[in-house]
Amino acid sequence: MKEKVDIALKIKERVLIRNITLFSLDKLPEEIYNKLPHLKRNFLLLYDQKLHKPEIDILSPRKILIKKNKELPTFQKGDLCLLILPLSKARYVFQVKITEENEDGFIGEFVDPRSDERIAIKSNIPVFVSFITPKFVQTILNYPGYQLLRETNFSPDSYQDLREIHLYDLIINENHNIDEEFKKLIQKTFLVGELVNISKGGLSVRTKGRINITDEFGVFYLKFDIHLKAKSFKFALFAHLRNISFKEDFTYLHLAFLSSLKREFWEVLKEELLKVSGE
Repeated sequence: MKEKVDIALKIKERVLIRNITLFSLDKLPEEIYNKLPHLKRNFLLLYDQKLHKPEIDILSPRKILIKKNKELPTFQKGDLCLLILPLSKARYVFQVKITEENEDGFIGEFVDPRSDERIAIKSNIPVFVSFITPKFVQTILNYPGYQLLRETNFSPDSYQDLREIHLYDLIINENHNIDEEFKKLIQKTFLVGELVNISKGGLSVRTKGRINITDEFGVFYLKFDIHLKAKSFKFALFAHLRNISFKEDFTYLHLAFLSSLKREFWEVLKEELLKVSGE
């Protein structure tokens, strides 16, 4: 299966705009919170990697009603989506869990973003990190012909018959060919780290020594394989740096995928990881 993603849009959304993640509307700056009745029409909804323009009612600082309309997806109880308030200097992001459906729409409750399910990795899995230069990132932003092509052999129907599952990100140019500069960049290894944990939206990598990264974009390409008892998962994915932390003589890189793992893929990966961890 192949899926094309607007990589310039992803970089603009996830890298260039200052995202502030909150879990309650009353945590907004006071001047914004007081204007919410007028600002609620500005909210966007991100679900399954697609942006929607919802009509919402604010039921409480941590609960909303997403009104039904033909343009919105049909949610299931337990689904997660992002509610986004884009403003000129920042973008405020709330993670929403669908808890109920009624005749008017879907009730969503805000959840603490730190509760995003993250699976700790107990075996030694090397991650090969390639640096995507600011020059190439700027090229992607300046020329709309570039696309991110995500290619996988996974599907819910074929999964049981597969021993090896792969998920690869590639850059194709306006001629629909894999870009030559992209090929050169991912052949160079910036550092080799160890996979610490992984979630639907990203991962953490630990590497020996102290590393400071001051690049204005912080876009990387990650290659790693997870070999489990019954399945192997091979990854080659774009990510961007969200944070760096230090502990003892190690640097921890906290990275978010440019395009999150689809829910069906994450569920089977999580199940296999939990089998070997004994949880």
